[in-house]
Amino acid sequence: MRNFRPRNAKFLDSDREVKGYIYIAGAFVNGSKCGGGNQWIDNDPHFWTSPPTWGICRHDFRKCVDKGDYVFFVLPITGSCPQMIFAYMQIGEPTITHIDAYRRTNLRSKRMGNKNPNGNILVDTHGNYNRFDKGVHKAKFSCIKTKYAIGDPYNSRKLDSRKIRALAPTFVSKLATIMGHRTFPNQRPFDIISRKGRRLNSQQVSLLLTWLN
Repeated sequence: MRNFRPRNAKFLDSDREVKGYIYIAGAFVNGSKCGGGNQWIDNDPHFWTSPPTWGICRHDFRKCVDKGDYVFFVLPITGSCPQMIFAYMQIGEPTITHIDAYRRTNLRSKRMGNKNPNGNILVDTHGNYNRFDKGVHKAKFSCIKTKYAIGDPYNSRKLDSRKIRALAPTFVSKLATIMGHRTFPNQRPFDIISRKGRRLNSQQVSLLLTWLN
């Protein structure tokens, strides 16, 4: 993804200010360097082919995002890379359903199949649960399938391991400042983001984007 240097956090074709969300993607393996050599690579968010997409994790956040909003994804505490934001995505268009995503020719690489990394479109050609998900998200299928988010490839980015390691030492203090939290020794991203994740206002989105870029 091309590096994005935001001038502001305004929605491009209206006066609506963007909002953002940040959460810890608990299962994400950021490739072999940050995944401790694990050959399995998580498929959501899906930055492995363009455009970036987000279709499975945190359907509660996905149903709230609008075009122009930002989502920031944080590595889990496990893995060889330090816990840090590993990617962000600007929502490029209104969310669609998974069956609509399946029918889009430019999203064929996002369909689930016998591959690694797998796709993150959770339906098959008939709109039913995709067997290649192997039951992982079957219990929440009815909720997940209703919202699929497509990112703007020019205003989204997946950080490489060098960038992650360079920014990680100041991540917690920077995030605490942006979120208006007090800092304390041994503070963790979880102490600020929590298990539920956090919503960000337009100013917080802009500050976070400026720091990342």
